[in-house]
Amino acid sequence: MAVQLPAARGAFRFHTSAVGICMARSAGKREQNKAETRARLMAAARIEFARKGYAGTSLRSITAQAGLTTGAFYNNFRDKKEIYLAILEELSRKLRGLMEEAIQEFLLASRHPVKGTPTLDLLHAPISRVFRESIRDRDLFEILRRDGFSRDSEFGPYYRKILQEFTQPMRKGLEAYIENGSVQPYNTEALAQIAVILFFSVALDASYERRKDLDGWVDTVAAMIHGGAKELSARRPLIGVERATGG
Repeated sequence: MAVQLPAARGAFRFHTSAVGICMARSAGKREQNKAETRARLMAAARIEFARKGYAGTSLRSITAQAGLTTGAFYNNFRDKKEIYLAILEELSRKLRGLMEEAIQEFLLASRHPVKGTPTLDLLHAPISRVFRESIRDRDLFEILRRDGFSRDSEFGPYYRKILQEFTQPMRKGLEAYIENGSVQPYNTEALAQIAVILFFSVALDASYERRKDLDGWVDTVAAMIHGGAKELSARRPLIGVERATGG
């Protein structure tokens, strides 16, 4: 009579370890597939919202553009509003990154300027880079044009939040004027808000019209920011300090 020997403990451990590896790989593959599906939906929704606006875009048009099912959509987003806000955040984050890099470029140049270089000239390169890089991706500005500035848009608070988030890095750039001695302390917050609105207005126009005279716009924006800082400093030189100290 044949005697069946028990399986070796080492073989059992090897088997369970192999199963664990397979399960981990399977879970990783599912996560990868989900991320790819989400990215396809986001890319398709950006196209649809830019072409048709929020109201004119349907879930069916998004999934058709992505080549996916509505089930795939609901596995990633609750509804159309959620994917719309996700796109706004993605595009806003990208543009904020561009602006922050440009501000850092300006700060470095203003703290270590080439002798004889006017401060106004230091503004041109970073402003030009922000405009050119941002309008290559027209989606945000197309979405802004269709929905962002409408009084009836339910997304007004979200667009205002985007503008506020851009104001902070802009303010840092304007404060560099004070640090390098170009101007006296002034209310940089007010000018930063105006500069951000000006940036979005020009970028929106340049993106929609595909303007070829972008250098002229860059010169104008740089001159307005530079001139605004000089004028505010001359008229109300200590307003920023007074508010900070309660004076």
